[in-house]
This record gives sequence, C-alpha cells and structure tokens, in this order.
Amino acid sequence: MASILVLNGSSRARGFTAAMIRSFAQGARQAGNTVQVLDLRTLDIHCCVGCLHGGADPAHPCTQRDDMARVYAAYRACDVVVLATPLFFWSYSGLLKNAFDRLWALAECQPDELHGNGRSGALLVAAGGSHPAQLLAHFDYLMLRMGWKNLGSAVLLHTDDLDASAVTDVPQARELGASIA
Repeated sequence: MASILVLNGSSRARGFTAAMIRSFAQGARQAGNTVQVLDLRTLDIHCCVGCLHGGADPAHPCTQRDDMARVYAAYRACDVVVLATPLFFWSYSGLLKNAFDRLWALAECQPDELHGNGRSGALLVAAGGSHPAQLLAHFDYLMLRMGWKNLGSAVLLHTDDLDASAVTDVPQARELGASIA
C-alpha cells in the first residue's frame, strides 16, 4: 500500500484536471492506497525567491512562511507524488510549477529530502489540444533528475471539445491509479 500525494495545479474546482484526479484516486484507493489531494489554488504559496537558504530548520524547510508548510508535511508523509495539471503553453500550470519550485528547500536539508528517498511520481494532464509531448518529455526528465521511479502518465486530450460536467470518469487516469501498489 502506498501513500499518494496529488498536487492539483488546476485553478478550476470542477474542471478536467479534477475529473482526472477523481478517477485516479478511485483506482488508487481500490488498489489499497491512501490518497491525499492538495488543491494548490486554495493555498497561499509565495513564489520561490531562489535564496538557497532553505533546509537550515527542518521544521520549516523554506525561509518563507506560508501554506507551503502543508505541502512539506504531506510530501514528507507520501511515497508517491502525482503532479496534476492542465496543459498551459505546453507545460505545467503556474500553480503547480510554483509549488514544485518551493519543494527545492527540501533538497537543502541535511540529508537531502527531495531527491531519491524511494519516491515515485506520476503525471495527470488535461490538454485542450493534442500536443502534450513537450510536457511528457519534461516529466520523464524530471523523474530521472529527481531519482524517483516514473510510474507514468495519463493524458486527457482535446478538452476544448468536451463538456467538463459530462466527464465523470477518465479510464486512463483510473487505470494509472490502480496500477500503483
């Protein structure tokens, strides 16, 4: 059984990314895993200032004090990190990128709490069109550089042609969740 943290980088509470997360969580829970979803749009997370002074206080890895403390606590308790995002300009949403940048403070802890540590990662992407290749390639590279096992991705394409309220299940996301053991 794995403890899964989903970082929801969508600014929409009931959009396609949320539908993917619901399906993923259903599959993951049916496989015996626990799932915690952090909706980043509801948190006050400041931008990383690149100070490279994190890690000095393990109780507060970053020098800034904001809701990132909730993300650090959830990250420390998980085995798997799922990045969930709409495709924005062929990349992650700003909400997700901002929170992930702030995780760097954990790399500055002694020992490094960010890289490796037996973690795994997965990616959920809702794309208005059909061009997520650049983001998928970046995610693969991110997993390599983080030293995390890449559990794969689920992509919902052509969301511009869909009604979000009609999307009640995303089988690819549910199957990805169910594959995590």
